[in-house]
Amino acid sequence: MPKSLSIFLLIICLISFIIIFKMVKQKKMQFKQGLLWFLLDVILSLSIIFVDKLRVISDFIGIEKISNMIFLFGFLITFFICILLTAQVSEQKNKIILLTQKLGILDNKVRSIEDEKSNK
Repeated sequence: MPKSLSIFLLIICLISFIIIFKMVKQKKMQFKQGLLWFLLDVILSLSIIFVDKLRVISDFIGIEKISNMIFLFGFLITFFICILLTAQVSEQKNKIILLTQKLGILDNKVRSIEDEKSNK
């Protein structure tokens, strides 16, 4: 892989690391999700730095260019993160539905108590 491409990819990883760090620090992103993205950055950075070690894996898989393999790693990790985030969104949706139902029940009870008091 050309040096210029390696440097460019490392700069991109560094920029994304800084952005994620700021988002976690400003509480725009939860620490748990930040760790997933940090993991992506670390894995991609290591694969860029240790390109020679990836040659064996790329030859086994049949990928001719190492840069394509690095992008494949990034894609697969991002895909995994999207699956985890989708599961978390589904869990949050279920919790919101449950909370809405509980709020409706409590609101109904409060109204019935208020009606009883106003009738007396």
